[in-house]
Amino acid sequence: MKFLLTPRLDFVFKKLFTQDTEILTDLVNCVLDLPGDRRILSVEVRNPAILPEELTKKFIILDIRATDDQNRHYDIEMQVRRYASYSKRILYYLSRMYSEQLESGEDYETLRPVIGIHFLDYTEFPKYEKTFHFRFELRDRNHPALRLTEDMCLHLFELPKLRRMTETCGNKNLLEWLHFFNHAHEEGDKKMREHYTNPKVRKAFDVLEKLSADDITRQHAEMREKALKDEVSMLAAAERKGMEKGVKEGMEKKGRETARSLIVMGKLSPDEIAQVTGLSLNEVRELRENEGTSH
Repeated sequence: MKFLLTPRLDFVFKKLFTQDTEILTDLVNCVLDLPGDRRILSVEVRNPAILPEELTKKFIILDIRATDDQNRHYDIEMQVRRYASYSKRILYYLSRMYSEQLESGEDYETLRPVIGIHFLDYTEFPKYEKTFHFRFELRDRNHPALRLTEDMCLHLFELPKLRRMTETCGNKNLLEWLHFFNHAHEEGDKKMREHYTNPKVRKAFDVLEKLSADDITRQHAEMREKALKDEVSMLAAAERKGMEKGVKEGMEKKGRETARSLIVMGKLSPDEIAQVTGLSLNEVRELRENEGTSH
């Protein structure tokens, strides 16, 4: 079986869908699940370039910005790592895409919808085990059928859940795309062509094969994977350092509280209090002076 890059790597995902806008158009159509008379005919990518030096930058987002033939705006991402403030970030991105359409003095009627389509290679909402596709919109809480506007929407797909689930949704073409993201790098040519019925997914597999056979693309993919691993290690180290600092501060606080109690009781010498609490003799003496002045 040929070696294939995984389309779940954000670098590969962006290369794949910016090289051929036909497959990107089909992916968007499958996500939106529009009727035939409303289907998107074409998509233009607004940020196709991926500079090699960007691949090792910290926290870079390799998203795809696109507009369709009806001038709707899209932010399309393969999200490979968890962000503590993910929800705030995407709300900011979509809001900025919306506001940047309007020049000073222009009519609000000229604003066009902004749609986020995000594929997550992790689980954002673990409590909802049976749901892998979320759609967030501006709706009234008491009247869910009432939308304030259709101008802002986020489709979010949790790919790990789909790998565990046996249930399927009615959108067969969308499921083929999601299966492609999860398994294309594991499947042989023959198995792939037997499994997929959507010709655009088959075309995406051909593009993935070409990308995987290109030495420069593979090197850049390796650079990106290493940068992501280094980023995870850096965040883990920072978290451990923060936890260690918190434990130390907690122990010191508890030691000072215990020392104050022992000082008030007056049964132990400063040396003995220092041994019991782990504080230095100078710290105990300082606490003792403060307790003395406060009584």
